[in-house]
Amino acid sequence: MVDSISTWKYIFLDTSVIIDLLQNPEKLEKNKKHQNRVIDTQKLFNYFKMSKESSDAKYVFYVSSVTISELTLINNELFNILLQLFSSGDLTFVDFTKEIAFNISKNVKDFVPKYSYNQLVSHIKKNIEKENSIVNTRNWVEDDLKIACSAKVLNRLDVVLTADEKTFSPICDNLKVPYVKTSNLPKDMFDEIDTSSVNF
Repeated sequence: MVDSISTWKYIFLDTSVIIDLLQNPEKLEKNKKHQNRVIDTQKLFNYFKMSKESSDAKYVFYVSSVTISELTLINNELFNILLQLFSSGDLTFVDFTKEIAFNISKNVKDFVPKYSYNQLVSHIKKNIEKENSIVNTRNWVEDDLKIACSAKVLNRLDVVLTADEKTFSPICDNLKVPYVKTSNLPKDMFDEIDTSSVNF
């Protein structure tokens, strides 16, 4: 269970949330669901900014090194933009360590959604029978799993924010990591983010 937004201090950001923060909602008119999610994400971060300015609230935003890698693949400038979005004291990078990698490889069946695991087993069985084939299971360990496992090892974590409902959310469920989908933020009767609700 995740506590109300007003209690969050240690917040881990999935790649999808950062991308939504950088988007212009006006350009998303054709996809209202996506547009609303982007607007809500930006409202949430405006709340964090206003809270910090008005009450000296302190936030720590975690970002995985895997996310940084994904962002630089999209655009080299996104990393610099990310640094501009957050002041240096608010942003902490989480390395993808050997410990995390070992934990994933040891328990991959427990972490990935069942359909992903079944695809992995099928891929290995099919390719192991072929002569001179190399079975590369590393490609099957998705970046989402690496990112979620990076969040799991943190000593202080209130919530992981994600816009990814298909892969990242089920992985967080399997890992028992507290997360909130930005498409499912609680709203008040004025359609604003309800920071006191525990309606997740």
